[in-house]
Amino acid sequence: MLKEKIKALKQKIKVWNKEQYGDTFSKFKKIKEELNKLEEVTADKQLEDSERALEKQLQQELWEAAQTHKSLLRQKAKSRWIKEGDCNSRYFHLLINSKQRSNCLNGVAVDGVWKDEPAVVKEEVRRFFSQRFQEKDFDGPTLDGISFKTINSQQNDMLVERFQEEEIKRVV
Repeated sequence: MLKEKIKALKQKIKVWNKEQYGDTFSKFKKIKEELNKLEEVTADKQLEDSERALEKQLQQELWEAAQTHKSLLRQKAKSRWIKEGDCNSRYFHLLINSKQRSNCLNGVAVDGVWKDEPAVVKEEVRRFFSQRFQEKDFDGPTLDGISFKTINSQQNDMLVERFQEEEIKRVV
């Protein structure tokens, strides 16, 4: 009788766990996508109070989801460590956490002013790299003085334009 009760309890705990926590990584990705969509929509305009509140709420939910996922990973690693023994997991967790901290961009200094709003940081990074990788008087590749043939802007336009229906019919 006790065995059956424990089995039923186990099933109820599994259902509760799935409803309460579910797939933590997919929740994290979903919230991140929603936040990115909101930032894309509001990138070209001033944020309204409702949008600002939604953005703050999504950021809070994103942080909570990330912490929940990280906590779950730690718990799984600990249970695996108990079952399988130590495999330098502490070292690898420290390495992963260190990598995450070094890859994080919390803000940027723009004209001596620190900006930490995600939309502003994204825009400044985009602006920096777009300026950094613009071509200035690019002559084209050379190899020991040998000039390669290049195409002009009219030929480039022809290559990137959409196919015409007549061209497709003719080829087919």
